[in-house]
Amino acid sequence: MKKILLLTDFSDNSINAMNYALKLFYNDFCDFFVLNVQDSLSYASDDLMASKSGESLYEVLILENKNKLKRIVDCLKLNANDRLHTFKPIVDYDLFIAAVKQTIAKENIEYVVMGTNGASNLREAIMGSNALKILRHVDCNTLVVPEGYQYKKPNTILLALDTDDYADHKTVIDIMELIHNLGAFINVVRFVSSDNNIQSKINLDKELLLELINENRFMYKTVSNIPLSNVLVDEDLSKDADMITLVGQFKGFFERLFSDSSKTKISKNLILPLMIFHH
Repeated sequence: MKKILLLTDFSDNSINAMNYALKLFYNDFCDFFVLNVQDSLSYASDDLMASKSGESLYEVLILENKNKLKRIVDCLKLNANDRLHTFKPIVDYDLFIAAVKQTIAKENIEYVVMGTNGASNLREAIMGSNALKILRHVDCNTLVVPEGYQYKKPNTILLALDTDDYADHKTVIDIMELIHNLGAFINVVRFVSSDNNIQSKINLDKELLLELINENRFMYKTVSNIPLSNVLVDEDLSKDADMITLVGQFKGFFERLFSDSSKTKISKNLILPLMIFHH
């Protein structure tokens, strides 16, 4: 039974991401926890004025969101697999990251799902959003779905590894489960710098992959002198892929991935769903 946290701010982007997740995990037993967070720092004096005598600020802010969330969950159920999927709506009044972390811990969440807005460049699209906060501060496998992206069954998944990344046994098992359930093929791309002797790392990659994944189900190649972040916006690098996966296993990974030094000031948005595997 998978336990999946769907994050929503009631926007079209978040609803699109939730429906993508329902289709991605359509044939899996899943408990979906649909979370809306009313950030405790976001209310204004008008909220205080709106509260009636004897009615708490919490009740004023939360009641409307509970009603909205119920309507969204009712719509999600129409697209779900009613034999395998269950839903639990949650409205929280807290700091955004604190609420997400508490829900993950309480419900033993395995995946977090969220949408992201379009923006003038990748840094704004990911780094300037709640998606960034999740990716930086929440240690849980996370799926980010681009604005307006329509579900397409992932037949090919691209796993991009930077020079210092490694895919450990657990991560490969998580990826293997995903590709097995989808009947997908996996392309592994190791981004390297030309001055590094990385042959031993390549050999370890292949050894681990061959141990856990049938050799007919994956391809492996290296790419030199190109920032890893380019794979998120460059259609040539992600050619034929239906989903991009990354491995985020050390502090500073996302800052480095989207740093100014990476020169990823490209006026394009995230082009494919992005799955981050944490370990």
